[in-house]
Amino acid sequence: MLLDGKVAVITGGASGIGLATAKRFGAEGAKLCVSTSNQEKLDQAVPVLRGQDYEVIGVRANVRQMKEVTDLAAVALKTFGRIDILVCSHGYSHFSNVVDEDEEEWIKVVDTDLVGCFRCSKAVLPAMLKQRWGRIIYVAATSSFRCEASWTAKCSAKSGLLGLTRGLALEVAGQGITVNAICPAWVRTERAKFAVNEQAKRQGKAYEEVWEKIVNSYPMKRVTEPEEQADLMLYLVSEAARGLTGQAIALTAGAEW
Repeated sequence: MLLDGKVAVITGGASGIGLATAKRFGAEGAKLCVSTSNQEKLDQAVPVLRGQDYEVIGVRANVRQMKEVTDLAAVALKTFGRIDILVCSHGYSHFSNVVDEDEEEWIKVVDTDLVGCFRCSKAVLPAMLKQRWGRIIYVAATSSFRCEASWTAKCSAKSGLLGLTRGLALEVAGQGITVNAICPAWVRTERAKFAVNEQAKRQGKAYEEVWEKIVNSYPMKRVTEPEEQADLMLYLVSEAARGLTGQAIALTAGAEW
């Protein structure tokens, strides 16, 4: 198996792309530490993963709190003895025009999507540097490259995430560690449903109408599934991708970015 003996820490690992990635990595022999700030989701996801005979622990952690992130890494190290892979699949969404945006909501988006990834990386890097091997993947988005009205906070955070990807990749180059970002467009997840609902409200349209328009705008007339993004992650953590670092890779079913 590709990841036999490897340990993966996955934030946002109890749903969507994060959960799909946990399943994919577990099937390839990885030991899993899945985390989210939502205890209810964690309590649902961990038994599912264990039911597939994956070795997994669930740790509740808020990526906006450095101590909780440090504790997350410490639990993974105490349980499994090493950390090889970090996947940051967490996120927070809030949509509003800048003139109407509440400052605390703006900061919360950036603190979660961008600074949260910094905190997670800072927490796991000492273990990776010590063993001179590691893989870090951030879940960015096509909004890292382009924006839409009322998405300014999200786009600012995701654009900044590409700077973190490139900068950190250079910092650890030559240490056996790679750092990359995946940049999905719409993916069929619970988070996407929330975002489309918000968009539909702003446009005064039905959810189904907005979703259909999104899907039909794609050259392939479909959006990607979480499992497809997980397959891309599997490649990025494999030895086949050992020379790939500092990159932003978009798996979008043909959507422009």
